[in-house]
Amino acid sequence: MLFRKTSIFIAVIVLSVCSNNLVGQSTNQPQSVRVFLDNDFLNFRGAGTDRYYTNGIRIDYFYSKQRKPKFPSSLLLSISENDNVYGWGLAQFMFTPKHIDICEIQYGDRPYAGALYAVHSLQSINPIENIKITTELFLGVIGPWSLAEESQTWIHGAINYTIPQGWDNQVANDIILNYNINIEKQLLFPSKSILLVGVVETFSGTLYNAAGVGFMLRIGKFNNYFEGTSNSQSTSKKKFQIYVFMRPVARVVLSNALLEGGLIYQMSAQTGAYTLDKDQIERLTVLYDVGLNFEMPKFSISISQKLRTAEFKGQYVQEVGNITMKYGF
Repeated sequence: MLFRKTSIFIAVIVLSVCSNNLVGQSTNQPQSVRVFLDNDFLNFRGAGTDRYYTNGIRIDYFYSKQRKPKFPSSLLLSISENDNVYGWGLAQFMFTPKHIDICEIQYGDRPYAGALYAVHSLQSINPIENIKITTELFLGVIGPWSLAEESQTWIHGAINYTIPQGWDNQVANDIILNYNINIEKQLLFPSKSILLVGVVETFSGTLYNAAGVGFMLRIGKFNNYFEGTSNSQSTSKKKFQIYVFMRPVARVVLSNALLEGGLIYQMSAQTGAYTLDKDQIERLTVLYDVGLNFEMPKFSISISQKLRTAEFKGQYVQEVGNITMKYGF
């Protein structure tokens, strides 16, 4: 089927580009793999709901390179000559209404929606000014091409849980092309155990258009957050890190294709897929992450809870758990 071929094509692009970037990599340059998993049943309070943002998975390969970046890496923002970490990844996210055992459209509730996209990223650090800029380029699809229906149906069947019935009404197929910027600046570093960082973020493209501001707080035992890869062999670095963190951000949202439908869908006035009207979208949302991070020289694991205020009128506040693991080599 077409959506299967499209999804496989995206994965092949990511793998082929990653392979090309491995060519010429010197063995002493830092590389790592990160696996990121969100799920609404990973809840500290044991109050999983299986509604709204129900699951997200992302796998990234990170690497450093000395040669001058070429397209598409040249599209990403760099503020350093030496402290740059590039990445290639693949992500899938899925969203459902409150009740997944109903096959009819649940008007006024969240549409079924899925996204599958490749990610090209750059983390660039200026250790003198204590600034870190992360830019990400998304390329992919939403709608049936994302394989969100197949993924959720397979997982629920494997664990003998309720099979979702309403994916026939999901947001229509469309293209993802998004450019995201995250700027972090050290505000306070009163001791080796406390760090406060200001955060500014923007999202632009066919998937999500928004801007946010907030902060990140770390408390515990950790290395300098703004020490780049060029100082990776520093003797001052701690071999063992453990700290708690919190990251509240307020966002102003202009559009969200996973609620309103994609650009092509809206321009062509297609029918048959259920979406929300722009007047149903909440324009101000708050995201609050809190968690614990444990880190060794080659391995780290983070466990966190994410609180999200309503994205559309009538939605409940949602809590989603996250597990992120990273392995360096």
